[in-house]
Amino acid sequence: MIETNVIPRNELPLFSPEELDLIYNQIDLKDFIGIPFSAENISTQIELKKESFNEAKRISLAHTLEKNYSGIDNKAEVLKNIKLLKDSNTFTITTGHQICLYGGPLYFFIKILHVIKLCNALKEQYPMNHFVPVFWMASEDHDSLEIESLNLFNKTITWKHEQTGAVGHFETKNLSEVRDELSDMFKENPEIHSYLQGLQGENYGAAFRNWLHHVFGNKGLIVLDANQEILKSEMKPYFSKELKEEFSNHCIEETNTKLQSRNRKPQIHSRVINLFYMHEGSRTRITKEGELYKLGQEALNEDEILKLLDSNPERFSPNVALRPLYQEVILPNLCYIGGMAELKYWTQLKNIFTSCAIPYPMLKMRANILWIDKASSKLMRQLDLTSNELFESIAILEKKAIIKEDPNPINKNALDKHLSSIQQIYTDAIKKDEGMRPRVEAELKKIDHLFKGLESKIEKSKKNNFEGQVKKIGKLKERLFPGQKLQERSVNLLHFCNHKGPRERIEDLYNAIDPLSTDFTILIENETK
Repeated sequence: MIETNVIPRNELPLFSPEELDLIYNQIDLKDFIGIPFSAENISTQIELKKESFNEAKRISLAHTLEKNYSGIDNKAEVLKNIKLLKDSNTFTITTGHQICLYGGPLYFFIKILHVIKLCNALKEQYPMNHFVPVFWMASEDHDSLEIESLNLFNKTITWKHEQTGAVGHFETKNLSEVRDELSDMFKENPEIHSYLQGLQGENYGAAFRNWLHHVFGNKGLIVLDANQEILKSEMKPYFSKELKEEFSNHCIEETNTKLQSRNRKPQIHSRVINLFYMHEGSRTRITKEGELYKLGQEALNEDEILKLLDSNPERFSPNVALRPLYQEVILPNLCYIGGMAELKYWTQLKNIFTSCAIPYPMLKMRANILWIDKASSKLMRQLDLTSNELFESIAILEKKAIIKEDPNPINKNALDKHLSSIQQIYTDAIKKDEGMRPRVEAELKKIDHLFKGLESKIEKSKKNNFEGQVKKIGKLKERLFPGQKLQERSVNLLHFCNHKGPRERIEDLYNAIDPLSTDFTILIENETK
């Protein structure tokens, strides 16, 4: 049996005031994020997007996606959504992430399910419109550290690929070794074997798209790999503007100044030119020296690089500062669902959109979920802990546990009262002898330190006496906050698949998410009665 509880994020010691503003007070940040997210404001965003996204763009996008999915099976729900994209009343809700090994940490799955569930919720509120979930696959990223490992059962599984460049172009050599290692952990679960086999394709980008479709295709999720010539062609005017004017950096620097004046720290560092050049297996930052553009070892003047852009737009790759613009140029998108770090860097980008006359999307913090499995739930009951208490430090929980179990606790109120009385007696005794005051105050401080030291020793002794309870607290905290981090940022979905398959676990997550909520969600598994 599974139940869910929620805790307002502003009651947890996890978010700074700056971050809570992005969750609760978006109206105060309208200079940086445009229209605040709410289901009611979706209608305003729809009208904005309708004006900039024409039928030709819709047809081109749909045809590209149909071609991408031509060799994929079991795609009825996805094809239905692709067809809907041709309709002027259809809009997307998008999230994105770097390609990572079997999804990497749990929050990867949470982001996607949040998007899917938000689309369904908006359809209920706006029945005349259609809302399609899109996953933006960051196949052009060349930072392979995030893709090469996952954490499972306190073990790090690593793909030894020994490749560089855009990760979507990687060969899938040695990937079978990862599949075999994971399969050995779940020998008696045929569904997991199928789940693992889904990560196959002509390159890592294709393999990841196939795996995502295997996991989420039945929910209509469209997986978009934007590293395609036909889609990059739509960015020619904006890439050209970047090369000639270096406009994105100017926009970001201006915004950064405003953010800092509001005591908000910029999340990303902008480059003078926020573009890479991809060719022959490499992804190289484009820089400018004098009148020449440097593309690795190659140097081109302005006319030459603009001709190259015109003939080979697929070779030009936006970095984090321009990727969001690319997303909004090629999609009829209304809202981006992201983690806190993503939302922070989006606040630096609004001027880029204004400069290009492209509507800026609404932003929504993805769901946060703490998944309490059966073993952890049992420990919670034994320790008599609430969901809120789980977020407290181990030291505080240990003290609470000792107080609950200790028949003879130190009466700190009485102790403080007596100490205060003693201090007052000695202070009164020297009222007419100011020369004694420093000596008396020094001795009183020694007494205070003596009692605190004695109190600490007694508490340490009691802690040893209640060692069983203390160990249970440490075990529970490490299960739910591995390495003192949020569980969702560490463990993979497979961590919860010992007794259920991935599809059931995906449904458990899906059911736990309230896509319009601002709360932190606790998913609790209990023993079936």
